[in-house]
Amino acid sequence: MKIAITDANIFIDLIHIGLQDHLFELDLEVHTTIEVCDGLNQTQNDALNQFIASGKLTCHILNDLEIEEFVKNKRGLSESDKLLLHLAIQLEATILTGDSLIRKISEASKIEVHGIFWLLDKFVEGKHITRKQACHCITDLMGYNKRLPQSECDKRLGEWIKK
Repeated sequence: MKIAITDANIFIDLIHIGLQDHLFELDLEVHTTIEVCDGLNQTQNDALNQFIASGKLTCHILNDLEIEEFVKNKRGLSESDKLLLHLAIQLEATILTGDSLIRKISEASKIEVHGIFWLLDKFVEGKHITRKQACHCITDLMGYNKRLPQSECDKRLGEWIKK
């Protein structure tokens, strides 16, 4: 089973469209950091607590000694982002994020990285949701998350509507 380190924006988007349960149905061992959880609001944390309690989501607390050298060398990233990258390297994990800077650094560091579109593709492929549901999710996210690339949204909508 592949380990995936999840960033806050993935949790936020999945919870917004009501698909967080499906993340834990994929063939992934899902991890995050306490800093990511601290960045979520109470409703979002409540949606994830059942997965932490059941052991489906591992929430790491990293100490200063573990990250001190790593943190110094990554300018432009928040503390939470630095810890996420550190954990991905430590666990040899894939990163799930929508953050473009984390994506760039991950790719440059040869860390596999995916975002919300990849997850929606997996949900459709695994028949967790229908293509029609995926279209509704993308449309909803386009109104909620203004950082989503329009071209990628259009591409997915076109692919899912045709099939």
